[in-house]
Amino acid sequence: MISTKNITFSYNKEQSFILPDLHCDAGSTILITGDSGKGKTTYLHILAGLLHPTTGAITIDDTDIVTLSESKNDKFRGQNIGIVFQKSHFVSALTVLENLEMASWLASGKKNSNRAKKLLEQLSITNQSDKLPNQLSIGQQQRVSIARALMNEPKVLLADEPTSSLDDKNAEKVIELLTSLSKENKAALIIVTHDSRIKEKFSNRITLV
Repeated sequence: MISTKNITFSYNKEQSFILPDLHCDAGSTILITGDSGKGKTTYLHILAGLLHPTTGAITIDDTDIVTLSESKNDKFRGQNIGIVFQKSHFVSALTVLENLEMASWLASGKKNSNRAKKLLEQLSITNQSDKLPNQLSIGQQQRVSIARALMNEPKVLLADEPTSSLDDKNAEKVIELLTSLSKENKAALIIVTHDSRIKEKFSNRITLV
């Protein structure tokens, strides 16, 4: 599970955020919504440990990641947090399978090929495993992003605008996959979005104002 308390963040004197507390249990989902410029992606990056808040605590299980050193934070994130970015970031010279294997190798020093193949099968993209990422459709790339985020069996799964570049059909599929796989993997799922197509699917919502 993940919870936050008294999180604030400032880029400069003119752009600062006071962010609401949240609590998300394993297998549960929270949707973070709000207009552009209200701090949705900033909040997600803080939850991921990619940005350091000015004040506050972020607890994942019993660890407050705000107190960790940069190196310990990086290691903790690799082992406990999965991130689905708005735009997929792959190593273009590696195949889909190799990109997933690299995620496990960076976190543990071992390539978990069996886990990678299982996730590709769950996401119905096994037949794309030997392709390069730029040979995939946008929808397929998003599925690979989800698989990569789940590679190390994270306690927390964070998704930044996961449906923004998808048509209605693929947007529906991605949300179903995120929610079902997070429950199956007992991960707390936090989705940041301004996509009105998915807002009503979740009763547990936080709106940044």
